[in-house]
Parts: sequence; C-alpha cells; structure tokens
Amino acid sequence: MPKATGKLLLFKEEQLPPKYRYSVYVTNLDLPAEQIWNMYRDRGDAENRIKELKYDFAIDGFCMKKFWATEAAFRTIMIAYNLVSLFRQVVLQNKTQATLNSL
Repeated sequence: MPKATGKLLLFKEEQLPPKYRYSVYVTNLDLPAEQIWNMYRDRGDAENRIKELKYDFAIDGFCMKKFWATEAAFRTIMIAYNLVSLFRQVVLQNKTQATLNSL
C-alpha cells in the first residue's frame, strides 16, 4: 500500500502480491501466530472506540470537583454509549459503524 506508514521495502513492488498489507509483530507471548494477530487487531479497534467516546460523547471534558460526581458522569456517558451501540447493532444492522454525529 503506497500510504502505509513505517514502510520499509525488503522486496521490489513487483515481487509482492497485489493488494496485501504485511505486518510484523514482535512479542514474548507463547501463543499461536493467528491468535496474536487477532489480539493486536482488536487492540487497534479499541482506539476507534476511544476516539468516538472523546469526540461524540465528550468523555474528556467532564471532571467535577467531587470524585463521585465524576464517577456518575462517566457511568452516564458509558450507558449512553452502550445504548447507541445497541441501537446501531439491532436497528441499523450496518457493517460500517456510524458515529453519533452521523446518526
């Protein structure tokens, strides 16, 4: 892929199969390669959920003076996020996940 970051060509472009992206994982886990790949792939998607919470639900701007007030605000935002997520899964049933702004 031409816009892949951190790309260092070990082979010439014509030697690689088209439309494939290669990655290397260095880990000390003693697991099968496919399981490691799935684990790291899921972690990458977690970043998208964090961005959605930050930009659509304003999770980064609700600190209160009291701890329990902050805890209540956090839990309310998480309940709202889970309800919107459930709505997307049950009602919309799209393969692409729409953000709150686009709903």
